[in-house]
Amino acid sequence: MLVAAGLALCSPYFCSVKAQNNDVRLLDSLIVSGSSSRSAAESSAPLQRLTADDLARMGATTVGDALKHMSGVTVRDYGGVGGLKTVNIRGLGAQHTAVFYDGVAIGDCQSGQVDLGRYSTENLAGVELAIGQGDDIYKSARVLAAAGVVSLETHGAVGGSRSGDWQVGVRAASFDTYKGSVKYSQSFGEWWGVSTFGEYVNSEGDYPYRIVNPTTTVSGRRMNTDVEELRGEVNLSWQRAERHLLRMKVYGYGYERGLPGGVIVNNPSTTDRLDGYNLFGQLFYEYVPSPSLKMKFALKHNHTYDHLREQLAASLSVDRYRQRETDFSATFMWTPNFIEGLSFAWSEELFKNSLRTTNNHVSMPTEPERLTALSAVSARYSYRAFSLTGSLLHTATRESAPHGDVAPDRSRFSPSVALSCYPFAGVDFCLRASYKSIFRLPTFNDLYYREIGNYNLAPEKTRQYNVGAAYSARPFGCCDELTLSADAYRGEIKDKIVAVPAVFIWKMSNVDYVETLGADINAKGVFSLPSRTKLHLSAVYSYMRAENRTPGSSLYGHQIVYTPLHSGAVDAALATPVADFGYSLLWSGKRYFIARNIPSNEIEAYGEHSLWLARTWNFKGLSLFAKAEVKNIADRNYEIIRYYPMPGRNYTLTFKLSL
Repeated sequence: MLVAAGLALCSPYFCSVKAQNNDVRLLDSLIVSGSSSRSAAESSAPLQRLTADDLARMGATTVGDALKHMSGVTVRDYGGVGGLKTVNIRGLGAQHTAVFYDGVAIGDCQSGQVDLGRYSTENLAGVELAIGQGDDIYKSARVLAAAGVVSLETHGAVGGSRSGDWQVGVRAASFDTYKGSVKYSQSFGEWWGVSTFGEYVNSEGDYPYRIVNPTTTVSGRRMNTDVEELRGEVNLSWQRAERHLLRMKVYGYGYERGLPGGVIVNNPSTTDRLDGYNLFGQLFYEYVPSPSLKMKFALKHNHTYDHLREQLAASLSVDRYRQRETDFSATFMWTPNFIEGLSFAWSEELFKNSLRTTNNHVSMPTEPERLTALSAVSARYSYRAFSLTGSLLHTATRESAPHGDVAPDRSRFSPSVALSCYPFAGVDFCLRASYKSIFRLPTFNDLYYREIGNYNLAPEKTRQYNVGAAYSARPFGCCDELTLSADAYRGEIKDKIVAVPAVFIWKMSNVDYVETLGADINAKGVFSLPSRTKLHLSAVYSYMRAENRTPGSSLYGHQIVYTPLHSGAVDAALATPVADFGYSLLWSGKRYFIARNIPSNEIEAYGEHSLWLARTWNFKGLSLFAKAEVKNIADRNYEIIRYYPMPGRNYTLTFKLSL
């Protein structure tokens, strides 16, 4: 659209040139492609986005690291290159966060949590976080079924040159950490394009630490922390004009790692090992038969295998887990010509999950399976400066197993609504409010873990309320971009699933009611300075009071575990003709690692400071990028998860060659 507008504006000039010179010169064809992204001031729901340039500036190597720079997010990080990283949005729990990879959901039926440490940022064009109910109704039903959605967008296949585009990267970091990656993309003819990506990571990860546990100072080096990972994907795209778009992806990830465990006095390490792989293929097709009608379809099959060798008190346990998921979705959007500003959408999604395991302590019924059907109808109406969006989601599930008791079938309707308005003509200033009601099903571990599992568990029911404002403009000459947003929210979780003590054992039960009150503030600016210099600034702040509000509970009014009251991030980068410089700060207030809020259960506040320096050299079709980083300058082994110390001061050197 931007290209078309530019050609239209420039057409008088081309016409005058033609009048002066009658020579005709035929130019080679050119494919221009790209993905549109909305700013925070263009959405009725809180929306945050990091581009590929943002990810490169902040030095985030995994998606989990990138999300630490967003507001309203608590990332549980167990430390190290291979440490588990899950995201909790606004205190609702990691199981309420959906993760999409190029428009198709990533699922985990066993734990309900997606390990974002498994996904590299090297091949990402952007990371987007949307919270609550938005005004984009052209979404799959699975988006409507989540409290928050993390969308990972890879570099598209179309857009490479006909001769091919290559990028080779190498990275060396502290603690014997090495990474190599390669990307290739090429267009064929007018419609076809292909892209490939591969990455290999190897790390010993044996960083030194010094922590207090619980009153004794414990120091040493992390052991059993080695990681070896190999990931790759192949993408094939076909696009015919603007009516047909077909994308195919095959993705593979394999790993082998140690599980160091928590640092315990006189027993600071374990010998547990974990290896496995994840394979999936997905197919996406979009068809636009007319300006008023469009539709898209997606099909995915995912297979995950994990092999755990765990040293128990008296024996070695060797267990295997196999998860399979098949997902099909169809979404239609109709914008009638006879009613301006009105749109309708209908989405259907059907997916089947299964778990196979050799661990007889996990699966009470033999090989449980779950079939889930999601149906959603949505409508959006825009009139001048106002926009109103509403959706109704129906969820139906069926559990089955060859042997054993299973959870009952479920059926539930979940409504949501969003309102936005632009009160000032010609000003990109938005006022917004939204409400969303959803529920999450218990995971297979919640339901079927032997003795602890409870197949009579009810789903967790959540309600989200949000009011906020967003502003985007160029308020003065040297400011190329300024975006500000502030949102206040309230969240409720009823029938929260927790483990409670029973006779001799713990048992999963629906006992807690959690209420969350908070606010998120985001600011981002780009400024042009003299001597062709640009300054990039961004800052986020979160206030989150997530308390147990279960009537009669001894923990009434206590902040839930691992949820800081205050947290935030600051990023600054100065781009000059000679080199680029940057600074980053991640900080968090105190948290509690046990539900009872007493001083002995506190985890100290922390701040992680980092600096980086980068430069790019261009010569005869080649581009060489080099970057040096120093992370955690203060050299603190702070803890995000109790007894899992994070690495102290560490260094990274990165090179990327593009041709």
